[in-house]
Amino acid sequence: MAEADHKILSAEIKLGSQYYFYMETQTALAVPDEDNCIVVYSSIQAPEYAESTISRCLGIPEHNVCVITRRVGGGFGGKAMKAIPVATACALAAYNLRRPVRMYMNRKTDMKTTGGRHPMEVTYNVGFKEDGKITALHLDILINAGIGTDISPIIPLFMVGAIKKYDWGAFSFDIKVCRTNHSSKSAMRGPGEVQGTFISEAVIEHVASVLSMDVDSFNMCNKWRQRGISRVPIVHEVLLRSNPGKVSILGDGSVAVEVGGIELGQGLWTKVKQMTAFSLSAIKCDGMGDFLDKIRIIQANTLSLIQEGLTAGSTTSECSCEAVRICCNILVERLTRIKENLQEQMGSVEWGILILEVEVNLLTGQTTILQSDIIYDCGQSLNPAVDLGQIEGAFVQGIGFFMLEEYLSNSDGLVIPGGTWTYKIPTIETIPRQFNVEIMNSGHHKKRLLSSKASGEPPLLLAVLVHCATRAVIKEARKQLLRWKGLNESDSTFQLEVPATMSIVKKLQCLL
Repeated sequence: MAEADHKILSAEIKLGSQYYFYMETQTALAVPDEDNCIVVYSSIQAPEYAESTISRCLGIPEHNVCVITRRVGGGFGGKAMKAIPVATACALAAYNLRRPVRMYMNRKTDMKTTGGRHPMEVTYNVGFKEDGKITALHLDILINAGIGTDISPIIPLFMVGAIKKYDWGAFSFDIKVCRTNHSSKSAMRGPGEVQGTFISEAVIEHVASVLSMDVDSFNMCNKWRQRGISRVPIVHEVLLRSNPGKVSILGDGSVAVEVGGIELGQGLWTKVKQMTAFSLSAIKCDGMGDFLDKIRIIQANTLSLIQEGLTAGSTTSECSCEAVRICCNILVERLTRIKENLQEQMGSVEWGILILEVEVNLLTGQTTILQSDIIYDCGQSLNPAVDLGQIEGAFVQGIGFFMLEEYLSNSDGLVIPGGTWTYKIPTIETIPRQFNVEIMNSGHHKKRLLSSKASGEPPLLLAVLVHCATRAVIKEARKQLLRWKGLNESDSTFQLEVPATMSIVKKLQCLL
């Protein structure tokens, strides 16, 4: 900090929460079985965790508990830990009553109990030179974990990884995970990385603003509509976890496949099915035809396939596909030997970048995304159509976090919104008018599973650009107002809250 020509001291950033807003709320069905066993059908991202918790709660061995998950109607992290209490309560009632019990949360109850993304309060000190080079950055971060621990202790790890995408010079931080009277917060798509990306961009924007390093000539000619363009790099570290798989070839040639990954709507089953067909096609037998029709993915069952782990972190599809590929290679090796024996006996047997433009109505504060151009590196995509949907969906969900969704709590820590009447999620009016996404094939990656790259969470980080571009518009609007008043235009430093709703944008433009 001593080497800096300029310093910004005790600047503050506040980041709110975000609700998961999956289509299917928390639900479970528990059915007592013979031999003091119980079967639980749960909409959960981690059946193995539910099995362990139910076993301890009921005081029975884990082999007496079977958790089955066919699919999950949207998760985003909200069906990881938060689904366990629902499944356990349902199992407890069914076990004691000796009859089936089903539990289903309505939207209002779900919003009050599941928590969501971690709110944060950030104070930072940054030193920088006249040419814009940052020499030091110190962060004091308070993370609102709510009443329970959940996964909150690992959020700082993900945050720091995202913040380190820039060279800050002397970088230090003090991160505290705080227990509050709010509902317990949990992992949500890009946990920690989203907030870390925003913090780093907010600091960069603040430094650029002090040095007056950005200029937009378009806005000089328009009074009531302003535009902003911003470019932001992202760095997203993915963690690979072991994942089981089992491939069975039945007597009629059909194939049954089991994997540890849960289908959440992210296209995991589609990718696994394609990988199975591709790997087994090496056998080159007649009559295979459209092999995809002969493959079925079986629902997750904790007693059939153990150590399933957690479906999260954008890499479960790749890990599941790799497990299936290994299984198929073993089967192909065995079947090839059989084929050769038959021939002898019978003679012959046949990385992401985004450029974005927004327009803000200075009278209402409404932000319109005119165009977004995303180029996303999927490596060698296992399924471009599925990855395209993941990129678009993650980006739009990020728009909700940065621009729309106010997941507020009252003084008692109770969630205020009870549905879409008071909690605004992205709609068709929110997405860019011209939404361009290109998947770049960067070829073979020796250190990547199947040369594929994650597409579930990293694109969400790109949505920080919408906030940055809106901030650029507000900055120009404030300068314009200062020019009208004959005041100094350099005094235009401000903080734009998250989410940057219409009322906040309008207020910061000083036009109220």
